[in-house]
Amino acid sequence: MDSMVDQMTPNGSTNQPIGLVWGRQSLVGGGPFSAPSINHDSTYKQVIILHSDRLNKQDRWYGDGYHTSAAVDNRMYQTGSGAGTCANFKNASTDKVTNIIYTIQVNTDNEPTSTLLQNCASSEDTAPKGQKFYLLTSASQILDVFNKIGTEPTQLRIAK
Repeated sequence: MDSMVDQMTPNGSTNQPIGLVWGRQSLVGGGPFSAPSINHDSTYKQVIILHSDRLNKQDRWYGDGYHTSAAVDNRMYQTGSGAGTCANFKNASTDKVTNIIYTIQVNTDNEPTSTLLQNCASSEDTAPKGQKFYLLTSASQILDVFNKIGTEPTQLRIAK
């Protein structure tokens, strides 16, 4: 497996919306995923971590694969309309389920900071309070950010 990973090279364009859709479906059901069972006497935090090393360049409908595309971005987050996968997921929170999106941009190629990923991330006021968008400039920062995110939403309660 190590050898196969070492042989991997980047190829193609970046399509963040499809990653977000798959993440959402794994939490709420859809496609090949069944919705996880929920105990209605409990409260839940459903967390998506959207991690990308590039700006949106193409989806199956829009974009050329080389330049950022407003049309691709709008499928993920439509400014002012409340539509798009980011807004739909965050707005589906209820008194029993809080939906949280963390976004990570690994920017090692001096691309602009992704406004889309900043907007898609849940608000810093969303519990657990704190940063939800991370801009990294080195791959070596990834582990620290995942460790931070992994410990933030956990508030264990043992009940008998």
